[in-house]
Amino acid sequence: MAEAADYVIVGGGSAGIVLAARLTEDPDIQVVLIEAGGEATAWQVQIPVGYAAMMGNPKYDWGYMHDPDPSIRGRSLMWSAGRLLGGGSSLNGQVYNRGTREDYDRWAAAGATGWNWDECLPYFRKAEGYVGPKLDSHGTDGPLTVAPMRDTHPVTGLFVKACGQVGIPALDDYCGGSMDGVCATLATQRGGLRCSVEKAYLRPIRKRSNLRVMTDAQVDRIITLDRRAVGAQGRRKDGSSFQVSARREVVVAAGAIGSPALLIRSGIGPVAQVRALGRPVVLDRAEVGHHLQEHPGIAINKLVNVPTYNSQTGPIDGVKALARFVTQRKGMMTTPAVQGVGLARTLPDLAEPDVQLHFLPVNYNNDPNVENPGVATMAEKRPGVTIIANVCRPWSRGRVYLDPGGPGGKIRIAHQLIGDPRDQQTLVDSCKLIERIFGAAVWRHLFVGNSAPADVPVSDAGWLDYVRDRTALCYHPVGTCRMGSDAAAVVDPSLRVNGIDGLRVVDASIMPLLPGANTNATAIMIGERAADIIRGNRIG
Repeated sequence: MAEAADYVIVGGGSAGIVLAARLTEDPDIQVVLIEAGGEATAWQVQIPVGYAAMMGNPKYDWGYMHDPDPSIRGRSLMWSAGRLLGGGSSLNGQVYNRGTREDYDRWAAAGATGWNWDECLPYFRKAEGYVGPKLDSHGTDGPLTVAPMRDTHPVTGLFVKACGQVGIPALDDYCGGSMDGVCATLATQRGGLRCSVEKAYLRPIRKRSNLRVMTDAQVDRIITLDRRAVGAQGRRKDGSSFQVSARREVVVAAGAIGSPALLIRSGIGPVAQVRALGRPVVLDRAEVGHHLQEHPGIAINKLVNVPTYNSQTGPIDGVKALARFVTQRKGMMTTPAVQGVGLARTLPDLAEPDVQLHFLPVNYNNDPNVENPGVATMAEKRPGVTIIANVCRPWSRGRVYLDPGGPGGKIRIAHQLIGDPRDQQTLVDSCKLIERIFGAAVWRHLFVGNSAPADVPVSDAGWLDYVRDRTALCYHPVGTCRMGSDAAAVVDPSLRVNGIDGLRVVDASIMPLLPGANTNATAIMIGERAADIIRGNRIG
């Protein structure tokens, strides 16, 4: 092989970059980090609002397609995933949250020994360089800058107050293990610019002599010998092939969609799929690609009598916004996608919150009739605001598989987002909760009409029709290389692939259960924890 390292990491996303940075703190450890996408230096990556220009663009976004989903009227959604250094952290809406104590305690109860809240919290803190008012749950010395928004829309504060008027409390801190309530969003931003893991972890250490970063290099398969991973093989953007050998381990960190696909291409997965691709079977692992979980979300939009970001997109507005961004690093060009966030109960007698709320000072919509209905648009010029609710812990499951008729085995996603009736009912109840929030006295004077739905349903059946027509993705896929202690689990609690020596998976695919909130902070935590597992260290 032309090149060798102690560790070969496949995937330069949120977990892979963190792992590479931490492992190379030891000068005696050599790492090759292989990323299929390109660099993360474009202006679209740096300016927070640039995510709108990257989603759906194949230069930055894998744009995996969902098979027609009968649970949402046969629609095919596009599952965005970062195709550049930094992965999702370079493409996402920059919302930082961790989920709840119960989310991680469920992991441990499901067989992910050592991954409960108390054991994960030190790694969230280790990653974080929090710059807001002092809060004990946050870390201040880590590479990833997390900050309060520099400039919030005036309506965002009214959203928090409106929630209070319907019994959803305001939170001072939603990162301490409880998200029972709402507050203004914390963002992965530094000085008004995006702070991705590429900027936080990789850029400062790129010149380490024991680190080599390969970009525009897609790994086709993990090379195995006698059921041991010994390297990676693939092709560069220019068509030339490459191989990199691993003296110690290969680590797959290609994300919840990419990682199971790579394992299957490497002969590790459901036998029928491997054989259909014409690949030799290395190990029958039936669960690879299965157990896919995603937050289904539903949006309701109202028209308002004050300007909102979507109504301020004319040429003069653009000049003003750019001037404010350049001179102050403030204004709508610095805003994360969501300005208010938190968890709520759709019914008062529930033991814990069952939906996450997202508030946007934008007349945002997901049009089911466009080619990529999962991609947000701001085509609506009338001022308005949006509340999105997603099911925290969905019951519906899907899978990632490879289409043998596609080039190299095209990645496909089969998932009925709301195939389980319990998820359907939760979203129906979510719609009614959102309407109660919009009806709160503190901001009722703002609303001048409905945007979507144009006519508010009066029955559960009417709301279910709306849910089927409008349910969209939250871009939080997990679970396709499930971690557990049982024989069927793809990886064990040390993230080693069961049945293959020298191979681990380190990314969102290993999560046994979907946390009730955004997943990027969790993926970063997994990278931090994996580095200590590999090095034999432990915090606490």
